[in-house]
Amino acid sequence: MSTLTEIPAARRLTGAVCVVTGAARGIGLAIAERFAAEGGRIACLDMGAARLQSAVAGLVGRGIEARAYEADVGRRDAVAAAFDAVERDFGAPVGVLVNNAVWARFQPLDEVDEDSVDRMFDVGLKGLIWTMQSAAPQMKRRGSGAIVNLSSTSALQAMPNAIAYAAMKAGVLGLTRAAAVELSPWGIRVNAIVPGMIGTPASVGKFDEATVRARLATMPLGRFGEPQEIAAVAAFLASDDSRYMQGAALVADGGWTVATR
Repeated sequence: MSTLTEIPAARRLTGAVCVVTGAARGIGLAIAERFAAEGGRIACLDMGAARLQSAVAGLVGRGIEARAYEADVGRRDAVAAAFDAVERDFGAPVGVLVNNAVWARFQPLDEVDEDSVDRMFDVGLKGLIWTMQSAAPQMKRRGSGAIVNLSSTSALQAMPNAIAYAAMKAGVLGLTRAAAVELSPWGIRVNAIVPGMIGTPASVGKFDEATVRARLATMPLGRFGEPQEIAAVAAFLASDDSRYMQGAALVADGGWTVATR
């Protein structure tokens, strides 16, 4: 069977300016790579200048049109400035936005602290409001747009030590539906992806070996997902192939939520 890296992209995003948050590694970087293969022009938003610049240099070195924008999506002013810079640098309004940036800390209820909750919601929920608030005017001028928000199976199925994280990711689904209704008159589509456990240090790396083994034992496909598999779903939702989808949430979790309900 062919791997995703061997499957030729359909170039469904040719010429579109695509903003990807949390693009310096993991799922975000895989989405940036896939969108570039689909013909997109890539604006990578992330924190940590060194890691971001290294990721973008790798993209540019492969002939990809990509630019780096260091910004904390939890700060409204920083997001607005970044989106202004994206439109100025690319000479065109944003056509696609992927909200992938996240900050997570898994704690039992009696250990949850205010700083962790605030940071999780600043990045993972308020950050989506700020990026959509900045992207929407550009998409309205463009006459269309696609927004893809990353949620989590934690929003659908209970997990230990994930009180704040589950609340934040459930909020992403509600926000997606509300934004879809509000932005429909301008031809802007808003949909979500609900990934399961993806084999990255930021995901699987947060759990001990016993938790990982237990999770694998409940997964019908018997493995964790790959960042490129989530990127493929994002490319579909960002393209006209999903043009009649609005406010939807596509689950990509290897069957975990189906098997454990």
